[in-house]
Amino acid sequence: MSIPFKSRFTAVLIMLSALSSAVSAQETATSFFEQVSERYKSIQDYTADLVITRGDTVQTAKVWYKSPNLLRLDFEEPEGMVIAVDGDLLQVWVPDYSVTFSQPLRRDSQAQMATLTSSSGLELIKKYYTISYDPVPGRVPLDPGSSEEVIKIKAEWKSNNEGFRRLKMSIDADTRLIRRVTGVTTTNEEITFDFTNFVLNPDIPDARFQYDSPPTGNTIENFLFDPES
Repeated sequence: MSIPFKSRFTAVLIMLSALSSAVSAQETATSFFEQVSERYKSIQDYTADLVITRGDTVQTAKVWYKSPNLLRLDFEEPEGMVIAVDGDLLQVWVPDYSVTFSQPLRRDSQAQMATLTSSSGLELIKKYYTISYDPVPGRVPLDPGSSEEVIKIKAEWKSNNEGFRRLKMSIDADTRLIRRVTGVTTTNEEITFDFTNFVLNPDIPDARFQYDSPPTGNTIENFLFDPES
């Protein structure tokens, strides 16, 4: 075997080895995400504290979620704002403007991405995104110097039809609960959702997710899409 040929042959072996490792890691990341999805399928309902960071804007809220598609966020900052999903209708009350934004949800509506940390939201991610580790498998600190250990994965969209072109997810290494989600929008803006203080299966009544906006406010309907489209 000549030296140039041997060098090329060795290079090919290295490339094939790297590709094999990449495929293996991809399968492992997908398998791990499947474990997370199964974990959320086992959760009937939960409450959590949520911090949403968008540039210099920081919002805080209490989250209630009940399977399969009930969600409510009561905000402390901005005070009084409410997001409620009763399974059929999304409502957003913005007290600063005395306006309720209302949207009937289609079965396949990507507005369901609002419930990213739910079994249905994770199913949408599996369907519309490609999953990989970010950047490697294994436990890593949530933030530099943090003692909190997570497993980080990323999800890249398969098409340009989704609300976030990229999702970065930090998943608690022990509980398999999603600790943080950072979504990158079509305009490359980052929005981070931090979840803490989970309480699992507290048996939340359905009435918690029903919301009646103040009668003195205005209502803007179909603010996301035409329900007939």
